[in-house]
Amino acid sequence: MLPITFKQYSVAIDERACSRCRICVSICECFEYDEARDAIRVNTISCKGCGICIASCPSSAIYHVYDDGIYYEIVEKREAAAFDCLNCGYECVEEDEKLIFCIRRFNMGKALEAVREGKEVVIKKCLLSDEKIDEKDERILKIEEILTVFKMEKKVKVE
Repeated sequence: MLPITFKQYSVAIDERACSRCRICVSICECFEYDEARDAIRVNTISCKGCGICIASCPSSAIYHVYDDGIYYEIVEKREAAAFDCLNCGYECVEEDEKLIFCIRRFNMGKALEAVREGKEVVIKKCLLSDEKIDEKDERILKIEEILTVFKMEKKVKVE
């Protein structure tokens, strides 16, 4: 995944235009009323720049501070795999009224959709692997639990 770079602009208050109605204080935790100075202050560090305070200010005293020096970068490193199963390249095969999955690429959402359409779902061990199917596989247990609620548990077979 490519890094996503975005700017975060905090807000500021024009104290001369501010009517001290404290609406901003009531809707956002970044604002506080300073009784000693009779002023509203904004915590620019915790401000996310969402703009709800700007939209709710009746005197238009709140505005974004556009600072080109503020950049944040989010980088998520995920390993990209062509297939979940390293041995075979197929996810599922459709035969008549059956949807046959390789256990390593079993997709619970697709299986539930197939059951909803009236198809039978068969989960088999990978054709190119000697590994056996673990009957306690979390995905199998969950789909069986879901289908039991709807009295459709016989629609999924593990072979």
